[in-house]
Amino acid sequence: MTGDLKVAFHTHGPELRNYLRGRLGDAHMAADLVQDTFLRVIERPETRVQDLRAYLYTVARNLLLNHRKQEARRRTDAMPHEWLGDIAADAPSPEDAADATLQLERLQRFIGELPARTQQIFVLNRVDGLTQPEVARALSISESSVQKHLAMAIQHVTQRLRAR
Repeated sequence: MTGDLKVAFHTHGPELRNYLRGRLGDAHMAADLVQDTFLRVIERPETRVQDLRAYLYTVARNLLLNHRKQEARRRTDAMPHEWLGDIAADAPSPEDAADATLQLERLQRFIGELPARTQQIFVLNRVDGLTQPEVARALSISESSVQKHLAMAIQHVTQRLRAR
């Protein structure tokens, strides 16, 4: 098979190189891809090929497509500095931060209007992230009691938020 490939390389190599150079515009990369094409054929000696030229073109075309995909992933296009200002920052704007602070203060005030036990249950569940059964165990109360306190807290906060 190596003798056949040597003949195939001399016969089809220049033709493949021209094909790839025309698609890439880069003679060095085209030569690399031709070598990779023949390397793939050598690595798969069990493959039975009826039309070697067509098979070589298929392998070369697939390598070309893979190369283009890799290049597209690596490419970083330059952009004008003015465009960078349009990219959203991770931090909120000063206005959004101030608005969020005011909303948080309002919410804390509304929660502060609740009975102490209801506040405690609400904070454990909604702020600390404990599940209702975990809150019940932590406070040695029933789950239905936790549910009632949470329902009362949510109803109160919702009504107060709508009233403003």
